[in-house]
Amino acid sequence: MKAVKVRRDAGESTRQRLMEEGLLDTSHRIATDGDNIYFPVINDVEWAENLEMEFEKLPRVEAFEDKLSKIVPPDLIPLIRTFDSIGDIAVMEFDDALLPYSKGIANAFLEAHKHFRTVLLKGGSIDGQYRTRRYEFLAGERRTSTRHKEYGLAFELDLDKVFFTPRLANERKRVTDMVRSSETVIDMFCGIGPFSISIAKYSQPSIIYSIDLNSDAIEYLKKNIEINGVSGIVPICGDANYVIKGLPQADRIIMNLPKISHKFLRSAVNNVRENGVIHYYTIMRDEELEGIRCFIEQVAEQHGREAYVLNVIKIKPYSPYTFMTAFDIRIV
Repeated sequence: MKAVKVRRDAGESTRQRLMEEGLLDTSHRIATDGDNIYFPVINDVEWAENLEMEFEKLPRVEAFEDKLSKIVPPDLIPLIRTFDSIGDIAVMEFDDALLPYSKGIANAFLEAHKHFRTVLLKGGSIDGQYRTRRYEFLAGERRTSTRHKEYGLAFELDLDKVFFTPRLANERKRVTDMVRSSETVIDMFCGIGPFSISIAKYSQPSIIYSIDLNSDAIEYLKKNIEINGVSGIVPICGDANYVIKGLPQADRIIMNLPKISHKFLRSAVNNVRENGVIHYYTIMRDEELEGIRCFIEQVAEQHGREAYVLNVIKIKPYSPYTFMTAFDIRIV
């Protein structure tokens, strides 16, 4: 079966990235040989060393598959994809053909995966000004609240009230590792605080202004600041386009609102210091790269500034042929 090989010291970051991109085959046991780690994957991975090897199937997966064979027609079983793990909640997404079997699949999943307590079905697109998503209860405890852990941090959240995805864990760490001591940071769309709290915990910034329009998200941010024992974060509930005008200029601005971040880029450019960095996220096709680069440069020019794109990174697939993409931009 398909596998990728990485050095042991890159193991955790690779696992996180494979999970974020939906490439990790969670039905088989990860293998090691001392210096290297081998991850089972469902497709070739363009950014890693690919090879073929055999992996041991996990007992819980064998139990799950045995139960599935009694619930789902054999030709539909391959359509069951990976799931998102958010605390003790499993969030599943099914093709239309699997929807009549969704509750049976969810119950079988809980029987085989004892550390999960709830299974939810992911709804359609992310809607509304608060970027929340609709979920359908499938099995277990009827709730949408949980505590999620990543990279030594813990986050309380309610999926019915706030937006959160575990698939950005590696990106949050990447940005955190770039922050220098004593920086002023503005997190324009902070949500429950995963970027802000990670930076506060590990990078010793001077101050972080964390903005979100969703008052529920801001309340969870305040809880998560206490849970993780961090300081230097200023939670602000409001529209980032207006709030940012009253803040000091920042060394670094994070713009994780990919579907409409272009509406806020002018405000960010106007409020970043000379040689400051903006982390700009958007949804794009490969052929749109130069158009977005030109847009960034034009916005900077309108404010008498110059923009230099330092990195362009595909974060995760968003839909067929489109990706959530990060632009690291230096403004001078």
